[in-house]
Amino acid sequence: MAFAILRVKKMNTMGQVAGKDSHELRQRETLNADVTKESLNRQVIGTNAADDVRERLAATGVAVRKDSVLAIDVFATASPEFFKKNHPDDPACRAFQKSLVNFLEKEFGRENVVSLRAHHDETSPHWHATIVPIREKTIKVGRSVKTERKEQRLCAKDWLGGDRHTLSKLQTRFADSVKHLGLERGIQGSQAKHVEVKQFYTLAKEAAGQVEKIQQHFPRISTDHYAAGIEKPGFGARLDPEAYAQNAVRGVLEDLSEDIGKVNRSVDQARRGELSKAATPAIDALVQKATDRQSQAEQALLSLGYRLDQHGQLINIEVERGEAIKKTVDHFLQDTTSEQIFFQELAKRGIRIEQGEGDIYYQDGKGKPISSQKLGERYSAGGLSEQIHSNQVEQSSRQSYERIMAGIFANFKGSAPQVSAYLKSLGEDDIELICRSVAQDSSHAGAEHARKWLERDTAKNAMELAGYRQQLRRQGLDTGKDRGMSPGM
Repeated sequence: MAFAILRVKKMNTMGQVAGKDSHELRQRETLNADVTKESLNRQVIGTNAADDVRERLAATGVAVRKDSVLAIDVFATASPEFFKKNHPDDPACRAFQKSLVNFLEKEFGRENVVSLRAHHDETSPHWHATIVPIREKTIKVGRSVKTERKEQRLCAKDWLGGDRHTLSKLQTRFADSVKHLGLERGIQGSQAKHVEVKQFYTLAKEAAGQVEKIQQHFPRISTDHYAAGIEKPGFGARLDPEAYAQNAVRGVLEDLSEDIGKVNRSVDQARRGELSKAATPAIDALVQKATDRQSQAEQALLSLGYRLDQHGQLINIEVERGEAIKKTVDHFLQDTTSEQIFFQELAKRGIRIEQGEGDIYYQDGKGKPISSQKLGERYSAGGLSEQIHSNQVEQSSRQSYERIMAGIFANFKGSAPQVSAYLKSLGEDDIELICRSVAQDSSHAGAEHARKWLERDTAKNAMELAGYRQQLRRQGLDTGKDRGMSPGM
């Protein structure tokens, strides 16, 4: 019997949304995720949860109070046996994802479902959705004479409520939406609790501690023993280190298999009563540990600069470190306009850049510094400076472009519908004139940015332009909008 699983969590700050992004985009260590399967993850809806939330809030012009719930984190999956394969092409995954999207859009409204990501790099496939809980409310205003008006408001309470009954009903509605797939709702009122990954690893360490207490009853499986037995590489091994490492692994696994057989025979004897019954949990943990050949071999290879992945393939640790450094550098390099801030952000992630002779080196504290020549031209001193300069040009261009857009709003007295009509009426000569105006304040590259932004804003409807107008006002720009005008006018 397979069950439908749904969990929700409130997010009151953009910092919480950004933290959710960091986890879902694998920008921080995820203990139970397989890095070799990260490419299987899919962005189903939206682009970046933090940006998508900001854009939705700006587009509606909704008021944000100190106690407002900015977004809802929705986690959805099913019992592992429901999925035949953890892959985006698995029919069960596709069917579950389609039903989930239909449920989210029906439950929260299509415009409020700003982001949905599918994860296939962990044990079971699962989905993370980001919901901006906005609803149109009818508000009564006035003292003596009451009038009504419609207003967009953040109201997570409508979906999550203030008690467990509201959440229980949400769980039931979700289960009903996927019951055609053969999934059932979990037991209502169940006291079962979700165990976080960190808690699981803590329990695993405690089990390992129990194993050590009775390890004396069994043949010792020592990683150091196998590592010490590996012959030092000679001249031929230096010419082909990968072949040497593979041969070393075979030898280690053969020795390890023999010792594991001894352990298993000892376990059989223990289960026949030669050890105390109280040791049974620790014996079971030892069996699990003894069968984990991959972990034993991987530790034996560390001195050679290699490790084994879960498929038994050799991974060059230095190359893996380089890819991790590149990913972190790319994350902070894409938007920064200051070298000082860029270096500070890298330092927070434990990465320092050191100047060397004719090159720069990246130190992550996990081994020898890695030269930028091994990472690529983009990561050299010149490559970093070029990207930061490009970001500075884009920022300068954006400021110039937004001043022009603010002037257009002001010319139409802040009316979003009129600005929308005006942008759609622009001819190629008008567009070229705006782009050249942006380029005068920044550089010729600014004209290309301006054309892209202008195409984006021309495609917006009046409501979206009203949100953009509010964004310009918050930056201190005069958009010509009077306080008494209603949103969208």
